[in-house]
Amino acid sequence: MIKKYMLLFVSLFLMQTSCIGEDIINDFIEPELRILNPISSLPVPETYQLNTAYFNNIGIEEEAIVTWTSSNANIITINSSGFLTAISEGTAIISASVEENEVFLEESFTITVTEDGTVIVIEPIVKAGTIATTSSYLLTGTFTLQEQENSDDLLLSVNSDYQATTSLPGLYLYLTNNPNSISGAYSVGPVSVFNGAHTYTIPDTNINDYTYLLYWCQPFGVKVGTGEILD
Repeated sequence: MIKKYMLLFVSLFLMQTSCIGEDIINDFIEPELRILNPISSLPVPETYQLNTAYFNNIGIEEEAIVTWTSSNANIITINSSGFLTAISEGTAIISASVEENEVFLEESFTITVTEDGTVIVIEPIVKAGTIATTSSYLLTGTFTLQEQENSDDLLLSVNSDYQATTSLPGLYLYLTNNPNSISGAYSVGPVSVFNGAHTYTIPDTNINDYTYLLYWCQPFGVKVGTGEILD
């Protein structure tokens, strides 16, 4: 009986140390400001509401005071709430900035104002990335994350080159802004497919809300793989 319990203890210990081998304790990342829904053009006299998200130095979204500016108010204006109004034909740069805890962040994009009355068509955004293991366990593959037409849902497609070990205990998948932590992350759920193509539907989520896939060893609270979500 004692031998049985000793073997169980050793097995659990080896499993834990294998999980923890590549664990990163420091979860600091650079703060980030994102414009969640930039557009490339807007016809006169249309209006458009821009939205932002500010993420602190551990990747958690926080409230922040955003300052909006237009490089040419004769072409397009923007108020303190991020509300755009197209005035006349031309090109301008729209900028959002935040100053928090002595850190200044700025994001911008270029917009073209047209006078032909053409209503802008916003094409669904598609992003992609590569899954890489951060432990001794097999975990590899590529993926795409894309918006769905006429829906607030996202489709996460893991491609046919995906492989993951079946011996990893309690493997979970998250969307996160911090590749070292699931704090503030979105839980996609437990991993049930370990080889080949499969998909996940992510409801009511903006494609710019998260920057990483994170594969997580749930029983021991450590990461085993990540994949940066790239434009």
